[in-house]
Amino acid sequence: MKTLRLIIIVVLACALGLAAGLYFGSEWSSDRAPAGRQAGEKKEDRTQYEKGLFELSAAQKEALGLKIAPVELRIPQERLQVTGRVVANPDRAVAIAPRTTGRVVKVLARLGETVDAGAVLARLDSAEASEALAELAQAESALSLAQSRIDQEKQLYESKLRVLETARRQEGAAAAETALSAVELGRPKQEYIGALARLELARTNYERQKLLVERKIGARKDLIEAEKNLITARSELDAVAETIRLNAHQDLFTAETTFEQARTQVNKVREKLRLLGLGEIALAESSSQIPIVAPFRGIIIERLISEGQLLEAGSVAFRLADLSILWVLLDVAETSVARLRVGQEVAIEVDGEASVKKVGRIAYIAEVVDEQTRTVKVRVELANANRHLKPGMFVTARITTGQLGGAVLMVPKSALFLLDEGPVVFVEEEKRIRPRPVETGAQIDGWIVINNGLKAGERIVAEGGFALKAQMLKSKLGEE
Repeated sequence: MKTLRLIIIVVLACALGLAAGLYFGSEWSSDRAPAGRQAGEKKEDRTQYEKGLFELSAAQKEALGLKIAPVELRIPQERLQVTGRVVANPDRAVAIAPRTTGRVVKVLARLGETVDAGAVLARLDSAEASEALAELAQAESALSLAQSRIDQEKQLYESKLRVLETARRQEGAAAAETALSAVELGRPKQEYIGALARLELARTNYERQKLLVERKIGARKDLIEAEKNLITARSELDAVAETIRLNAHQDLFTAETTFEQARTQVNKVREKLRLLGLGEIALAESSSQIPIVAPFRGIIIERLISEGQLLEAGSVAFRLADLSILWVLLDVAETSVARLRVGQEVAIEVDGEASVKKVGRIAYIAEVVDEQTRTVKVRVELANANRHLKPGMFVTARITTGQLGGAVLMVPKSALFLLDEGPVVFVEEEKRIRPRPVETGAQIDGWIVINNGLKAGERIVAEGGFALKAQMLKSKLGEE
């Protein structure tokens, strides 16, 4: 039985105290005195060590990785521990597919690469894009012609109005014809001058008949007839002028309508090309190669195309995700959901990797219970700038839901060790460290309640005490 006990002590000492053994071995060798001490030092110092008393310098503490900290009064927190899974934020994940069929001529993005918004991931050669570019060229040609016509009609419109205004200010048809001789207006000018000449003739005849009647030489009916002809001639002139104005306005309106139709067609074709994926640069170059671009900054998490591949419209070419903010979906028992609320802080730890810890907040609590698992989905949003978390990871979450009474004396779990005499804590007393038996209570989130044996403020070995325990086991082994 004693032999078995010796074997167990040897195994523990070797496993826990390799580092401490190497360090302390030079200090407490049986065939020489400890470093820094006289060879004739009292034997009681070794006896004190063997009873668990350590006197270490600051350098020795640092070499052994000892962390000294005061005992604290802490308020135990009530925490809910659940499991969950990391998923990509669906609001920041996208399947990228072309809007037209085409052949892949170039793939520029690699799997796992981080790309910026607008980055070209691949290029497609598309027949539909070629046809749309030809249609655009035709529409732009029609727009150019419509623009030329509208410029011409504007000049004609202004010329016709100028003809009417110029002719109106002249004394007679001959003077109007002379004034408008340099204006090339065609038939409207001749019609107006003809109507003006007839008005001039009617006015002269009216004046002559009026004079004859006044002298009682002419007949009254001839004057009435002359007046009637004058009114008719004036109406004809006004009608010709109005016709010229209306025709000028109509011709200008027709030209403007044709121009707007041509411009609408150009915009329509451009929009079609934009929906196909051709931007302004591609349009300027008249290139039928359609770029597949990233809609936002993210990571290529899936690439499904190769150069030379015929890609159908709507077929997924890439999957892009922004992993800077991830979701964690937790499965919370229906009996515990009432303790949660949106905005609560959640500590996330990746299973198997205690070093990967994140803190997030509850963003959403589902309104339905899974009928099979009787759990409710709770969503936590986490910042992931360093990309330690990856979609698909399983995690453990701890959510503080309240307090368990008042403040009590607590030490970290790493400060407590089990020896033959029971649980002990290494306490620093006047630059010396010795193990002290303690009475423990509940363990809460890596902290252990101390019911007896310690006082608040006393300095203990919070981390690194395994080296001291290992050295004590070695010493005990030497005695036996």
